[in-house]
Amino acid sequence: MNPLLPPGPADLKELTSRCIDRSYDSLYNLTTSLPNTASEERRGVALKQLQDTHAVFKKLLVLTRWSVQSPLADKCAELLQEAQTFQDQANETNDRLYFLHRDLDRAKERQYDLTTAIDVLYGGTYTRLPRVINYAMHPREFPPVDEETSIAELDAVLRFRLIEETIPDKFTHIDVHEGFVTAGTSGEFEMVFTVDGTKPDSLWLVASVQTVLTDPVAQATFKHLASTSSLRIIQSNAPTDVHYMQLKILIQKRLNQSATPLLDACNIMSDFCCSLALRILHAQGQLLVDTRWPHGVSFLHQDHHDTATLDIVYWTDATAPYVAASTPGTFSLEEMRNRMHPDALRYPAAGCCVRLQPNTTKDKATVGLFSLQLFPAPPSMLLQRYPALVPEALAVPTNLYGLSADHFLLGAMDVHAASALFCLEQHLLVQTNTDQEEDDGAELRWLTTGERVRVTRSSPRNLRIARVDSSGRAPLEVSWDMRTGRFGVFCLAQASSVAAAVAHLETLLHTTVKVQLPGVTVAGEFALVFASNDDVAAAVAAVLRLVVAFELEAFASGCANLPVVRVRDRHAAAVDAAGVASDAVFVELVRGKDATVYLVVELDTVADTTLDKARKRRRRCRRRDSDGLFSLGPPAFSILHVVDEPHRPSASSSSSVRCLERLPTPGYVGTKKRKRRDVPSLSALLLDMAAVGRQRAQWHLLDAFATKYNVLLTTNSTLSTTTDDGSVELASSTPSSSSLWTVSCPFPDRLHTAPHVDVHRLEARVFPDSSVEVTVHVGSSPFAYISPQGSLSGGRGGGRGSFVATALPTGDLVYRRRWTNQKFQLPLMDVVVANVMLHVKPMAELGRRLERTLLSSLNADGVGQIYAERADPFKFTLACRGWLPRCQSSSSQSLMICDDVIMRVHVEHKVMHQYPRGAFVLTTAPSHALLPFLQDALNTHKSTAQLVEVLERTAVPLVMLSRALTAAYPAAVVPSNFVLVPRSQTHLRLTYADRCAVDVVFLADQKINVRSAPSSLVPVPSCAMAGGLLLDHASFYDTVRRSLVPEMAAL
Repeated sequence: MNPLLPPGPADLKELTSRCIDRSYDSLYNLTTSLPNTASEERRGVALKQLQDTHAVFKKLLVLTRWSVQSPLADKCAELLQEAQTFQDQANETNDRLYFLHRDLDRAKERQYDLTTAIDVLYGGTYTRLPRVINYAMHPREFPPVDEETSIAELDAVLRFRLIEETIPDKFTHIDVHEGFVTAGTSGEFEMVFTVDGTKPDSLWLVASVQTVLTDPVAQATFKHLASTSSLRIIQSNAPTDVHYMQLKILIQKRLNQSATPLLDACNIMSDFCCSLALRILHAQGQLLVDTRWPHGVSFLHQDHHDTATLDIVYWTDATAPYVAASTPGTFSLEEMRNRMHPDALRYPAAGCCVRLQPNTTKDKATVGLFSLQLFPAPPSMLLQRYPALVPEALAVPTNLYGLSADHFLLGAMDVHAASALFCLEQHLLVQTNTDQEEDDGAELRWLTTGERVRVTRSSPRNLRIARVDSSGRAPLEVSWDMRTGRFGVFCLAQASSVAAAVAHLETLLHTTVKVQLPGVTVAGEFALVFASNDDVAAAVAAVLRLVVAFELEAFASGCANLPVVRVRDRHAAAVDAAGVASDAVFVELVRGKDATVYLVVELDTVADTTLDKARKRRRRCRRRDSDGLFSLGPPAFSILHVVDEPHRPSASSSSSVRCLERLPTPGYVGTKKRKRRDVPSLSALLLDMAAVGRQRAQWHLLDAFATKYNVLLTTNSTLSTTTDDGSVELASSTPSSSSLWTVSCPFPDRLHTAPHVDVHRLEARVFPDSSVEVTVHVGSSPFAYISPQGSLSGGRGGGRGSFVATALPTGDLVYRRRWTNQKFQLPLMDVVVANVMLHVKPMAELGRRLERTLLSSLNADGVGQIYAERADPFKFTLACRGWLPRCQSSSSQSLMICDDVIMRVHVEHKVMHQYPRGAFVLTTAPSHALLPFLQDALNTHKSTAQLVEVLERTAVPLVMLSRALTAAYPAAVVPSNFVLVPRSQTHLRLTYADRCAVDVVFLADQKINVRSAPSSLVPVPSCAMAGGLLLDHASFYDTVRRSLVPEMAAL
């Protein structure tokens, strides 16, 4: 191409793609190199890369805007090319005319052959006379020949000669026809032979040679084996007639001198087809490098001692160079081979490769066009495990149309990826002669760090590892990325800690694990070199622990009262000071206002048991028991009691660890071969240890209570026993209905309950279901307890200290609470003490007053009188009974029936918003309109006599009034228009549609005064007189229903 002419046009899309690829490669290299660059140099490197990228895209922008003028530039270039072509042709014509003129001058000169003239004149001979002229003057006569007989005789000679000759095993077909022998190999070549006579020692002659690439019939038969691009490359590299002529000459020379002519001819054609195949594969490889594999892959075609070889090199960044032996006087196989064969063909110094070369055995039939050698060679143990790995991945084709560089590249990568995973598995797992295999094909192995794992291989390029105490649904999957030449780590566990550990493991594999090359002259065996022998195994063990921790967290989250919390976010310093593992799982057992108790599961720590060390070692190293069990050291379970201390200075931690107690573990966890639907043994162990932890948590809370109030605990324990080394072990794992242990202590001296409640001591019991029962023993009951059923009475506390409280006939108070994990749950002992001081003490005082007020009326059955249905320090139920007349019509007469009416008033002492230390709360059934006034008066004056008197006046009449207002009336009366407005404890105003109103005043001796209200717009006729109506309880209901309600609705 003329350098003065501009280059050809380029596509804008192609230019943009190249610029993007270039910027992406530079950005990728920048992100790869920045972590290893000093911090003060990163800014300069990043700015330089950004400036280069900015300059490239600025040039692209300028070129894009200038390309608008490209049609004019193309026209000018075309005119310039036409002018240059005309000038070249004019110069060439001038030169030819000059040489023609000189040749014409020489043609005019005469040339005499003096030597021939002398021979003709003096010798009478002409040696250069053609024989054709002599034969034309005197033609020879040929004898008559029978063609069919000659051909049959020649065919017989050829068959006899073929019997005597050594026939190559590579020939797939041999045919004798019309004096020629056609022999060849399917998919490669075909040759045609004959002999130069019928004598036994006549020589073989080559009639023709041909490869499958130039055979039209073979091309139509086998072209489906190649892709379009491969077929184009194959056709461009097909031999020409000149190649075939040279092959015929070479084969004929070899046939004239060889004792085994057919074998030598076959070897020559095989070598030619092998060289042709390598040239085709090299061309295909260059196309792959330019398109699909632009980085890290190269195809090297070499001719070493007249032998063509093709090396496919890849993963140059994932290999470590060969290091010679440093011990004096020792020589490796590589060094010995270098000394003995200094001119041997060398392998690449960086990267793995597969070498394609001609077959070295010439006397035997070989399968395929050539032979191959992997560098480094796959481990022998891997080939024993997968015998078909190399034959399937690197199958050498027997047809030239079946050549594919992509096939050999991916096949070699597949084998080396399987070798890398195999070597990593050998590094991570303990090598044993006997491995336990499960029903699903998984193997039970031991990590070098001591964990028992389940290994699953879905393919040679995939390795899945999971601990046996996990569910196996989220295994650690390690694979090999063939494009980048790096390990890939993946895990399905959706946890940030697992993702971070997986990323760390992947980074560790990328930076510290390389493929160790055995040299440059020997293939050796594939091996990995590790920067540190323990880092990768420790990282794998950490990921597996985090996966188990994630599964435990998920399992605990699905269970009731087992929340998993992030303790380190708030108590990091305190937890680290206690020596808890960094990846421990914290299950919240009890959460109080100032203290929290956690169950700590440390997966990287083996729990201490009562077994001696030698027995532990035997159990740890045991592979399989006689009954089909495998053994695993359980994790360590602990109880952590953390106390918040906000009074500490800000520079230090605001929390501290009060206690860290190691829980007993029931020996080693033995599990049989289980199905995937079974619950993992560690989850079951977590439930067992959570139950034990709750019991121990209750003990810690009781101990904290004793420390807080400076009281002495007296314990009667059946939960645990203490061993010689101070650890705690379970006395019995079978729960019983009785309490596990009982704790008693005197009531705190600083708290005074006398003279209302004479509390002697507190007694706490913990049951197998982790429920706690606290009994408050009193000297004597402050008043006579009354229960409707004659048994224990019960009540439920509210707020943070939910419990069930009952009062015994002896005067003792019993509090019981089942296990819950309510937020800010207070210890039951503290709740009991607070309940006694805040609620029981006021209720006892009120009970004494109420008992004196009622006197003989207590438990009475008189109409209109107040009596007690229930009386204990937790709740009073006061009842008032009355009779309500009701008219029932029949076919003959009207009957008057009296219904039994009971008004019940419940009195409790509770904490309210306006009364932080508690106040009396009244509730009624049915509703009492004057209840707010009664409650305020009781909390203000604490007068039980006033309460009883008001209830006797208002209880039964209010029930009558309520039923009268809700009775059936004509359509003119709208019951919803009646509104009750409380005015005082004994005063009630009844309004109707804001038009009229009456005042109802409840008097003593069961009298009721009904008069028209001053605010009434229209006075009610029946109540309009001075002083109103004075009614008793017997006539109140009928007066309201028959007279008062219709009059108010009619106004």
